Amino acid sequence: MIHELIRGLQYDTVLPARKHTGLAEGEEPADRLAVICPYKNQKKALNTSLTHRFGETYDGVVDTVHRFQGSQRPLVVIDTVAGAGDRLGFFYEGVGLSSATCRLLNVALSRAQDHLVLVANTEFMHRGLHPASEAARMLGHFEKHAQRLPVEELVPVRSAADLSGLAPEELARPAFFPADEVSRAVEWDIANARQSVDIYCAFLAVNPVRYWLRRLEPRIAAGARVTVHTRQHELGSKEAELVETLRSGGCRIEARERMHEKVLIVDDTVLWHGSLNLLAHGGSTDLMMRITDPTSCERVRRIVDRARMDRPARQWPPASLRSTKASPTNSSTNGISPGDVVDGRLYLRVPYEEKDEAKRLVQARWDPRHQLWHVAASVPRARLSRWLPDGA
Repeated sequence: MIHELIRGLQYDTVLPARKHTGLAEGEEPADRLAVICPYKNQKKALNTSLTHRFGETYDGVVDTVHRFQGSQRPLVVIDTVAGAGDRLGFFYEGVGLSSATCRLLNVALSRAQDHLVLVANTEFMHRGLHPASEAARMLGHFEKHAQRLPVEELVPVRSAADLSGLAPEELARPAFFPADEVSRAVEWDIANARQSVDIYCAFLAVNPVRYWLRRLEPRIAAGARVTVHTRQHELGSKEAELVETLRSGGCRIEARERMHEKVLIVDDTVLWHGSLNLLAHGGSTDLMMRITDPTSCERVRRIVDRARMDRPARQWPPASLRSTKASPTNSSTNGISPGDVVDGRLYLRVPYEEKDEAKRLVQARWDPRHQLWHVAASVPRARLSRWLPDGA
């Protein structure tokens, strides 16, 4: 979003493009623009990606709220950062005029001399903010008085046919792809891969594996490294046979005990992100995002690799030695069963693949002691019927 805001400002000659300058001698983009964010890690990531995308002159445009105290810019963009997870983050936890949240937001907002832009996932933030907090009031004020720029107006929606005809600068822009265009667009990226293809797909199915392996084999023959990151599938299962099919086709296999990532990285520069089970099925109806940014690729790879180290793959024992005990999501654990209410908690039966949805829709939490998910007992059961036993 911030990349595309800057691109639009360049188009309107408010900011200089990489190969042109409309600034006075000695003036830099940072003299006209400030991007303010609450966290050092976000500052570092944004500075790196902006420098990669727009050139060295954009180094230093981004900084934290603390570092911008005492300075002003004609145009200020505030990156709220919050958009995923169980909570907003510590920056937004304070309530009251004397809180750090209020004081730092006041500093950030007052740095703008002429124009102020807030980049925010408003629905997510409203769910996490205390209604009486100053941050919630700020967000409400923006929603009432500011001009709104929906993401689809900044990030283009493309078709697969667009890719081959785009100029390099346009090809480098982030873009959305409708579900029925994703397969052909991904195929175009794979056909142009030179060094590596990394596919993160928890599940495997026969037809998708055969389809994509035929398209990956020419790149493998040309010297590209193809790695499939998938779950540690049960020995003797159809998925385990497909792992061997991929391996015999020249793919490297990285197995993990648990994973839910759906990511494709090509040459460490192109990132496909969304509901893309590339080697399992093609039934997604979601928009997919294609991002061409080495910083994003590196960050995503680091996140999923860290998760892999936290939950390494286990070796499946032979079927004859495995316990026939039911999964804890389907049976009583430590005397607690789905549908029970204990200490104000209503316990649920949530399949692993639905855990993120349960967290998002009903704020479900994991109880490691009882190995079950739970919500507040006050949550209406009509919202929980899919995760409760019949009659509960």
